Amino acid sequence: MSLELTQLTEQIQAMGTTVAGHCRQLADQVALAHSWLRQYAHEGASLRPVAAGFHAAIPTDEPLDATYPLPSPPAHYTVIAADGSQIQPDRHGAALYYLINIGSVVYRHGSGQAPQVASQPTLGYVNTDLYEDGLLVSGNLLDVRRDLAEVTRLADLCADEPPGMTVALVDGTLLLWVLEERPPDWRAAKIQMYLAQMERIRASGAALAAFASRPRRAEVTRLLHLANMGGELDQARRTPNPLEHLPDRMVFEALLPPGSRSALFVSPARSNREGYEEAGHSVHFCYLNLAPAGRPPVVARIEVPAWVADDPATLALVHAVVVEQARVVGDYPYALARADEMAFVSTSERNALEEMIIASLWRAGVRPAYSPKKYYKTLTRQGKRRYRG
Repeated sequence: MSLELTQLTEQIQAMGTTVAGHCRQLADQVALAHSWLRQYAHEGASLRPVAAGFHAAIPTDEPLDATYPLPSPPAHYTVIAADGSQIQPDRHGAALYYLINIGSVVYRHGSGQAPQVASQPTLGYVNTDLYEDGLLVSGNLLDVRRDLAEVTRLADLCADEPPGMTVALVDGTLLLWVLEERPPDWRAAKIQMYLAQMERIRASGAALAAFASRPRRAEVTRLLHLANMGGELDQARRTPNPLEHLPDRMVFEALLPPGSRSALFVSPARSNREGYEEAGHSVHFCYLNLAPAGRPPVVARIEVPAWVADDPATLALVHAVVVEQARVVGDYPYALARADEMAFVSTSERNALEEMIIASLWRAGVRPAYSPKKYYKTLTRQGKRRYRG
């Protein structure tokens, strides 16, 4: 064993004490947040013009402390979900390539039909795949390609679905995250590609939403601090925020009845204001308590575009379907869980893919070889060689 756990004993005990104290501190913060939420519930209109400048949740016309009960789901509806995984290019490998695997599910509730599941793998191996603006497509560059592939697959499936009550789901967020250091024109082009697929989903008649489990965002708590500073940006920036690092989720855990949603807010992300809003897809969000009565709250964050948020019937459909789906498998939507299952690439599958690639290289007359670093790591991690001394 290379990890000497006995050397961590004291640190682990100290960690337990620290976490317990942090939990007590969080309880005080939550109580303060609830007090401010009630106090400033109707101040949304005055806070709206300045919230984005503080990277705080932007209020809508709904009171900040509003709660909305769980609507009844329709007897028949369709949920379409897509999720993705990837294998990063490895410069120490036998060949340079990446893999994106998109899993998808079409679930027609009430039809008696089995879910329609599929996976769609794509291998990138030529230079035009592997490099973009001179950079190897890895890290965030590959994440962007995976996100675009997910939403494109979702749009394709929505376009093929007959008109009806359809909810299209992605995991995480609707806001395409692109590193700030990338050139503005490049970032804008990628966002426009994502927005084009959102427009296809809108044209299909489906309602689009993103689901985030155990979210860590603190945009509503930042809004409450701003409200307590009278909406004065400079003062809010200078004054320590007593709710700093308190996730929005924890504020709503004790506020939302089972199945209920919070008020809607608009994301303060710059891309939302500069790209999404201009295209009519401004991302709104709320929090949902997925748990049924008698169980501890489980709060998730839901994002929807403006054309869902502005239509009460469509928003109610998303609300009802997400909660019902989440209760099927335990606080996470069934369709997304199946899409993730189809997207996941196991270690044995990775090894099989690598073997297929090596065999193909040999047949083509190429002698593949790992870098010395990877070769020796492979030996030691398989237990074939150990060095002592």
